[in-house]
Amino acid sequence: MAGVYKRGSTWWVRFQWHGKEIRRSARTTSKTIAQQYLTQMLEEHRRLDRGGRPRRSYQEMLERFASEYLPTLKPSTQARYRESFKHLTPHFGGLFLDEVNKGRLGDFVTVRKKEGVTGATIRRDLATLSCMFSCAVAWDLVEINPVRQFSKKHIREAPPRTSYPSEEEVERLVAHAPPMIGRLIHLLAQTGMRQEEACSLEWKQVSIERREIRLWKTKTSSPRTIPLSDDALGTLVGTPQHPDRRYVFWHGGEGERYVHFASRFAVIAKRAKVPWRCHDLRHRFASIFLQETGDLAALQAILGHRHIAVTLKYAHLNTAHLHRAIKLVGTKPGTAPLVSTTSTPTEMPVSA
Repeated sequence: MAGVYKRGSTWWVRFQWHGKEIRRSARTTSKTIAQQYLTQMLEEHRRLDRGGRPRRSYQEMLERFASEYLPTLKPSTQARYRESFKHLTPHFGGLFLDEVNKGRLGDFVTVRKKEGVTGATIRRDLATLSCMFSCAVAWDLVEINPVRQFSKKHIREAPPRTSYPSEEEVERLVAHAPPMIGRLIHLLAQTGMRQEEACSLEWKQVSIERREIRLWKTKTSSPRTIPLSDDALGTLVGTPQHPDRRYVFWHGGEGERYVHFASRFAVIAKRAKVPWRCHDLRHRFASIFLQETGDLAALQAILGHRHIAVTLKYAHLNTAHLHRAIKLVGTKPGTAPLVSTTSTPTEMPVSA
């Protein structure tokens, strides 16, 4: 409990610090000056706890982050972070960094939920804030990153999707698109590449002989190789090349690459009456690949996921191991599981 009180004509300050009551004379007859002195004393004691460092504000952290760290990121990541700033700043903008704690983080989550925001979006906002605090720790503006200590288990994301564009829907998209964009749509569905990776694809990255695409600039900044199926190889072989042989998918006399493709895709999808986003073509590839191969590690490498946990969201589609296991249930020693055929019934062996 902090406050000021009067002894005779002189004002004194009083406050609790680590369980002890501290009293000091403000040496003034003015209550206003005494209150200012109390604020100064409290700040000096807080600095002692921080090794003498001044308190830093969220706004200071944001400005330094935006000027020093943000420009090092990819344009798409910068845009994602700036979107989060719009929601973080109104909530934390007036605070010192040491005032950002679990309680205030919980309040932020509650407010965002009341606004109807999805769990995935809230997690992205918190990831942005955590990145800012990690930089602040490195810059010695604050000692700890409070976001890392905040449990996010209660921020549930949407359950894994079990549906994806059908082959008929993909062909409808192609039919309603210009020929070159139709080929681009086909390749996205056949390889699981991200739209930016496909739109910026150059012929020097393609090896028809080795049946693969080499991606140098990726979302995770880790180069990777995309193997080509017969369908994907056919799409590339049949794609007309511009005279300068740079971009695989191009338009205009100068052979320009496609930009803002997601919005262009949305127009085509609306025209084709297909209720899917461009990114759902990647989801289609991943779902079919895992159902047919069951190889999570290979899928992680092809999609370019840095962590296997991201790839695991498709694991529910792979049920082959469950069917193999259930065949063993109820099988008596000396017998074999029943193997179904399309011709004649199979007799079960009788144990001795």
